[in-house]
Amino acid sequence: MKVVLHLLVLGFLSVLGAEAQTTTYNKAESFLFSFKEDNDMFLADYGDNAYQLERMAQHLQVSRKQLLDGGYHLLIVSHVGAYNYENEEVVNEASLRANRIRAYIKMRFDIPHESVAFYIDRSGNYRDQVHLYLVHKPLPWFANTSIRYSESRYPKAIKDALNKYGAVPYVDLFRRGELKGYEREVYRIDDPLFDRSELEDYRLASVVETVGRSGEAADPPVYQATVTTHEAVRIVQREEPVPEDKRPAKPIPVKQAAAIKKPVETYEIPVTPVHLAIKSNLLPWCTVAPSVHLGTGETKIRTGSFMPNLEVECFYAERWSVVLGGLYSDFSYNDRQRDKWSVSKVSLESRVWLVPGKFSGLNTGLFAEYGDFDVRGSDVDPDKDILYGRTGRFWSAGASVGYLVPLGAGFSAEASLQAGFRSVFDGKKYRYDKLDDRNYLETHFSSTGFMLGLKVSIAYRFQIR
Repeated sequence: MKVVLHLLVLGFLSVLGAEAQTTTYNKAESFLFSFKEDNDMFLADYGDNAYQLERMAQHLQVSRKQLLDGGYHLLIVSHVGAYNYENEEVVNEASLRANRIRAYIKMRFDIPHESVAFYIDRSGNYRDQVHLYLVHKPLPWFANTSIRYSESRYPKAIKDALNKYGAVPYVDLFRRGELKGYEREVYRIDDPLFDRSELEDYRLASVVETVGRSGEAADPPVYQATVTTHEAVRIVQREEPVPEDKRPAKPIPVKQAAAIKKPVETYEIPVTPVHLAIKSNLLPWCTVAPSVHLGTGETKIRTGSFMPNLEVECFYAERWSVVLGGLYSDFSYNDRQRDKWSVSKVSLESRVWLVPGKFSGLNTGLFAEYGDFDVRGSDVDPDKDILYGRTGRFWSAGASVGYLVPLGAGFSAEASLQAGFRSVFDGKKYRYDKLDDRNYLETHFSSTGFMLGLKVSIAYRFQIR
């Protein structure tokens, strides 16, 4: 009998102990934004983003003072897959998505980055989505506020950016379910930079908003800073009783509420990638003139001194690019005492890439160039006694077709064929007198006709936005 009595007392005490265990959840407003798969663009008209942006604006305008005073803080959680969360490209994309939202908040509400915590959820829930929580408590001292990312898609650039984390700020989401209007979620922080005893998990109770008869979101009349639940019996203290005649209508799902709301102003952050390339045509470096004039006179491939040249190409809007280039040479060739090769040229070309978004493969465009020349010596006249030269200016315009092959690590090789019209004007053939050290005009000349050009280039490309 004594044994049975002792067991009953122990069981009764254990039940009382289980019911006495309580868990406190911090009050938070939750906003869930969606992104397209494998894309970090923050589009206001995608999914429910427009509705969530309007909700967020209403809450942040009211709570801005508490955020600036440090009483509240924002928590951004980027959700990734449970099997690829260690992939550097996945972590970088999650960081980019979070930064798009943080930049929008900074631009729209002037809330500093120091008030925003950031973590990456690896539980596999809400893939391609980002949660923003307005947490009704000060920012924890251990919270991660850095968002490290690379706009470039090159692996080395991504690795260098993510290394600045020290350790990627991961959390694991555990959903406790909805109870009387509160969606309870626990984010367990996994940060090896801190001892586990120093960390405090995020336990958030997010209010599920309802919609009234007018279609506007109706908040409960009373919010508590914390929500205390008895985990054993699942009890939540939420709000004061509401009279029957003032109770809101039956809740409408969030997606349906967004559909029946009045049109709202949408916001889109432009994040279209822009690339820049530095490249050079190899033929002029090898002393070969990169074009052939098909007009009057002898048509042939001309060679002289090496010709340094450089081009800068800007890639934008997924399929367009503009090339600005220059070439300059003022050196001797063959016989250093007689021969002089001076050429300068600036060029501009607009191109369209036939495969959008790749900036590789086939492309076509229009070009224009302007320059001058001064060539003296045996290339003009082989006379060994009298030294002749030609000088003048020229312009060219036409169309081009090219093909680019990526080589990896940002480098690429490209070949481009140009065809068009060239005009040589202000041409002068002169005789150089060694005794007087002067040039004497022999005759004027000009020529027009078609031209063919060839560029074989090596380039290095990187992303600037």
